[in-house]
Amino acid sequence: MNIVDWTASRFDSMRERLGEGRFYPLMLGALLLAGLLPLLMPGIPNGHDLYYHLSRLHAMGVNFSLGEFPSMINHEALAGYGYASGLFYPDFFLYPAVLLMKCGLGIVAAYKFLVVACVAATAYGAYFCARRLSATCFGAFATALLYTWSSYFAADLFVRAAFGEWSLFVFAPWIVLGLYETVLGDPRRFPYLSFGFAGLVLAHSLSLLMMAAVCAVFVAFNAVRLLREPRRILYLALAPIPTILVGVAYLLPMYEQFAHLHFHIEVEKNADILSHCMPLLKLFLEIPTSKADVWIPPGIGIMLVVAALQRFRLASRRTAPEVFRDMLLITGVGCLLMATEMPSWKGAFKPLAVVQFPWRFFGPATAFLAFGGGLSLSALVGEDRARERSWAWLVICGAAFAWFVNVGYFYAARISERDFIRSYQGGRPQEASGIHYLIRDGLLDTEIRKRGDVATAAHPVGVKLSRPRRDVLQMDFTGNAADNDVELPLLPYHGYAAKLQRPDGSVENLKVGLGPNKLLSVHIPKACANGAVTVRYEATRLQRLSQIVSLASGIAFLALFIAARRRRRNIGKEE
Repeated sequence: MNIVDWTASRFDSMRERLGEGRFYPLMLGALLLAGLLPLLMPGIPNGHDLYYHLSRLHAMGVNFSLGEFPSMINHEALAGYGYASGLFYPDFFLYPAVLLMKCGLGIVAAYKFLVVACVAATAYGAYFCARRLSATCFGAFATALLYTWSSYFAADLFVRAAFGEWSLFVFAPWIVLGLYETVLGDPRRFPYLSFGFAGLVLAHSLSLLMMAAVCAVFVAFNAVRLLREPRRILYLALAPIPTILVGVAYLLPMYEQFAHLHFHIEVEKNADILSHCMPLLKLFLEIPTSKADVWIPPGIGIMLVVAALQRFRLASRRTAPEVFRDMLLITGVGCLLMATEMPSWKGAFKPLAVVQFPWRFFGPATAFLAFGGGLSLSALVGEDRARERSWAWLVICGAAFAWFVNVGYFYAARISERDFIRSYQGGRPQEASGIHYLIRDGLLDTEIRKRGDVATAAHPVGVKLSRPRRDVLQMDFTGNAADNDVELPLLPYHGYAAKLQRPDGSVENLKVGLGPNKLLSVHIPKACANGAVTVRYEATRLQRLSQIVSLASGIAFLALFIAARRRRRNIGKEE
């Protein structure tokens, strides 16, 4: 039996039987499931940031049980001093996993659910957006597979376990589609752009910064086109409004913290940013890097380059989709070069050094090149069924190599090292992301653990600490004879409240502030010799207000979107 001919005939027969509108989405789903088969192994290999995100999930689950929603403080982190994960890292997309945990699913299984959901959202979001950009069903399939099975996405999912950066892959396709509509298509469809950026606001600040910078440059290069059609500028100006309104539940509480306290932002990593730049020869090869002093990801993948190069085989009629396709490819190459030493990271590009690792630009580079390459293949194949079949196999094999080599290599390495996580155990230093968002000039994580669960007072007083609940610190004191400031084992994020219960049963609020070690300090009045102080993090008025605004805005924009779709359908039926 001729296996090649048999495979080709089966491909053609299934395509004809199902129709291309169902065939390619189903094949995409089957391939994605095959690529995620390693998740069936017990546990999950320990990625760079995996423990931190499991710590976030654990803390959110605990706080959810205590009635704290949304979760602001990881009360168990840093030896009980608490770490404000929810104030500085958006938790919105973690809550589905938390709900599964509350239904009895283990924390590792819930995390695996997030991986599967992210892969599905990335692939089918890319497929939908590519179809909207005039790609054929095959072109949309090629775009989605090149994008989802890219080597950097594989590294992000498994090697880096960078949950926040996964969101870039989920929402970048919607940003690409939004750029097309606002710059070249129907600018009234700017909500695609708003939706994409709103997702990044609620998921990862650095990805938001990168995509905002890339899109700003993209819009700047289309300035002449926009000036010829000023209404497009109006819609571009409207696009950030829904994004901001939906994202205020994260943005305002974070800025409120910055207004009251000064934090480490771990800027020292920017000093050696050049050591994390990608060599030119390693930009494309998707082979994982073996152990080295400085980890760098594999290149974006040869198949992405092959697909992008097909543009040179095409003639252009300068239609809007074709112009946009070329813009995507040029932007993708520009993002790729941002991962090298070519930009002046110590000069003109110094503000962007906050991204810490230049290779983070592989994310937008992969998005723009995958869409540009997929649209190029769509135009190249056209209605030629034999060519479509050949390129489908090439895309599948090329993308599969990038995905399975990286996932397989990482699993094999962790199996060899016996470094799998099967359950969560607290107490590791990775509960906090380095010294991010610890108080400036205060104690660092190692000093906090060394200090222990103790309280220090400005004047002599007997103190006994206890934690009746995980979110409550109680201090029983005796023998106080002065206006006293007691420094407690808590990081002083804005929003903590202290209540004094006197021996006669009366309760009053106490003033909180910063102690000598930049920890939370409680002021005990001289008139109170004995009593009990309970300290708990309470949402500020601004936090509550921002949550209401975000929820109301999200519901309102969803209702408007549904209404607009119904109106367009009705118009289409009448025509």
